[in-house]
Amino acid sequence: MRNPSVRNISFYLAAALIFSMMVYNVFYHLGTFPISSWDEARHGVNAYEMLRHGNLIVNTYLGHPDYWNLKPPVSYWAIMIGYKLVGMNALGLRLMSGICATLTAVAIALFVKKRFGSMAAIVSLLALSTSTQYLLNHCARTGDADSLFVFFFTLSILSLLAARRQTRWLYAAGLACSLAFLTKSWHAGNILLIMVLYFLITRQWESGRWRAWWRAALTFVVPVLAWAFARYHYDGFSFFKQMIGYDLLLRSTRPIEGHIGDETYYGIILVHFFFWWLALLVGIMVISYMQGVRLLAFEGTDHRLKEDVIGILLWICVPLLMFTIAKTKIRWYILPVYPPLCMLIGICASQLWRKGTWGARGVLLTGLLFVASFYETNIQHYIHHPKPNFELALLQQTAQMPVHGYELFMYHPLHEKGRWPQNAVLTAELANDLKPRHGGLKTFLHTSRSLLLVKKAWFSKQLEHQYHLSVLASNRWGYILEKHA
Repeated sequence: MRNPSVRNISFYLAAALIFSMMVYNVFYHLGTFPISSWDEARHGVNAYEMLRHGNLIVNTYLGHPDYWNLKPPVSYWAIMIGYKLVGMNALGLRLMSGICATLTAVAIALFVKKRFGSMAAIVSLLALSTSTQYLLNHCARTGDADSLFVFFFTLSILSLLAARRQTRWLYAAGLACSLAFLTKSWHAGNILLIMVLYFLITRQWESGRWRAWWRAALTFVVPVLAWAFARYHYDGFSFFKQMIGYDLLLRSTRPIEGHIGDETYYGIILVHFFFWWLALLVGIMVISYMQGVRLLAFEGTDHRLKEDVIGILLWICVPLLMFTIAKTKIRWYILPVYPPLCMLIGICASQLWRKGTWGARGVLLTGLLFVASFYETNIQHYIHHPKPNFELALLQQTAQMPVHGYELFMYHPLHEKGRWPQNAVLTAELANDLKPRHGGLKTFLHTSRSLLLVKKAWFSKQLEHQYHLSVLASNRWGYILEKHA
């Protein structure tokens, strides 16, 4: 048997290697990828305008209170911190998402190591570090609220499980749940349901810790109420009516904005993004059954490990069930299940490794290397080949031009509707504090300190000469025009 110090050194070396890969996967070219309209740009505009207006409570879009993005302000604050740290750019927009994703990986690795051993921690970390949806789709590498939400979700459930050993962790669970609500609103209801089910299944009432549970409830309620009072001060119940009526009730009872799907929707999403890791988990179960290895069984050890597993299984099942019941289906709603899925894979792999034959270990190691390599190859291809957006690139050309704070109009023929894409709005604001406006050519001509964005297909020399305009910037997408002085 190897010396414990040697095992620890081996663990930390392997963990450092995988964590370095995780950091590379998250941060390489993070600021290079064009901004996406849904929902990254919306959050970015909200944060930018809150920062410019000096208002930490009310999120606005194009200068008006935003009653479409009906989320409390913590995710906007995170983006504002990124803007302050590295500048008004795409990297600033995404910085805190990347940091929270890596901290989530650290949190599950440390928890799993302490509870289930080094092997389980390494496999859990490896699985999360190569989870393509978690890294590439609306989470770790984007300015959406999801990475921050998954981080708080993870901290809340891990703290709940830790509270079985040290009661004070209940307060951390309540606070993290509160921050999750202040990040992504009603999605945090999954955390509360997990807590209730965990309380009932593990018979927590027998421990006589009612006072601690009430205090934990206060750590959740007080921050939420503080925000609610602050928000009410600005626009009364207007925001809350929309938040409850549209973001909770309407999304739950009918598919909105074209987000449809049946009971198999999230299963298909998991298979699409996570198939080989799920296949490996099934393979581990089959081999363990064939060799008489009982997975997730901890006879003769701390019974609280069983309760940890119960918590992890609830963490997977509750969000999948609740979002399957809800009528509006969106693929990134199930992002919180990736950390516990990776933990489950790590725990099962560790038990097969310790209790299985050498042949089983060989198959397991081969499977781990294949799956991790497969997904890492896909991730590397993605992060090394950003797809350009020439409309946004054109707007970015104004960054070094003396047009700071100009109003920006979009030219469109009479038969076309001129709608600003959300990513164009944010790119214009970040580039030079440009202010996208509606009104088209006519309003542009009567507005001082203004620019006109024209798609290449709609540009003509006649337009330029008839209205005495000149080209300020251009590329393959189109032109930015200004009026002659």
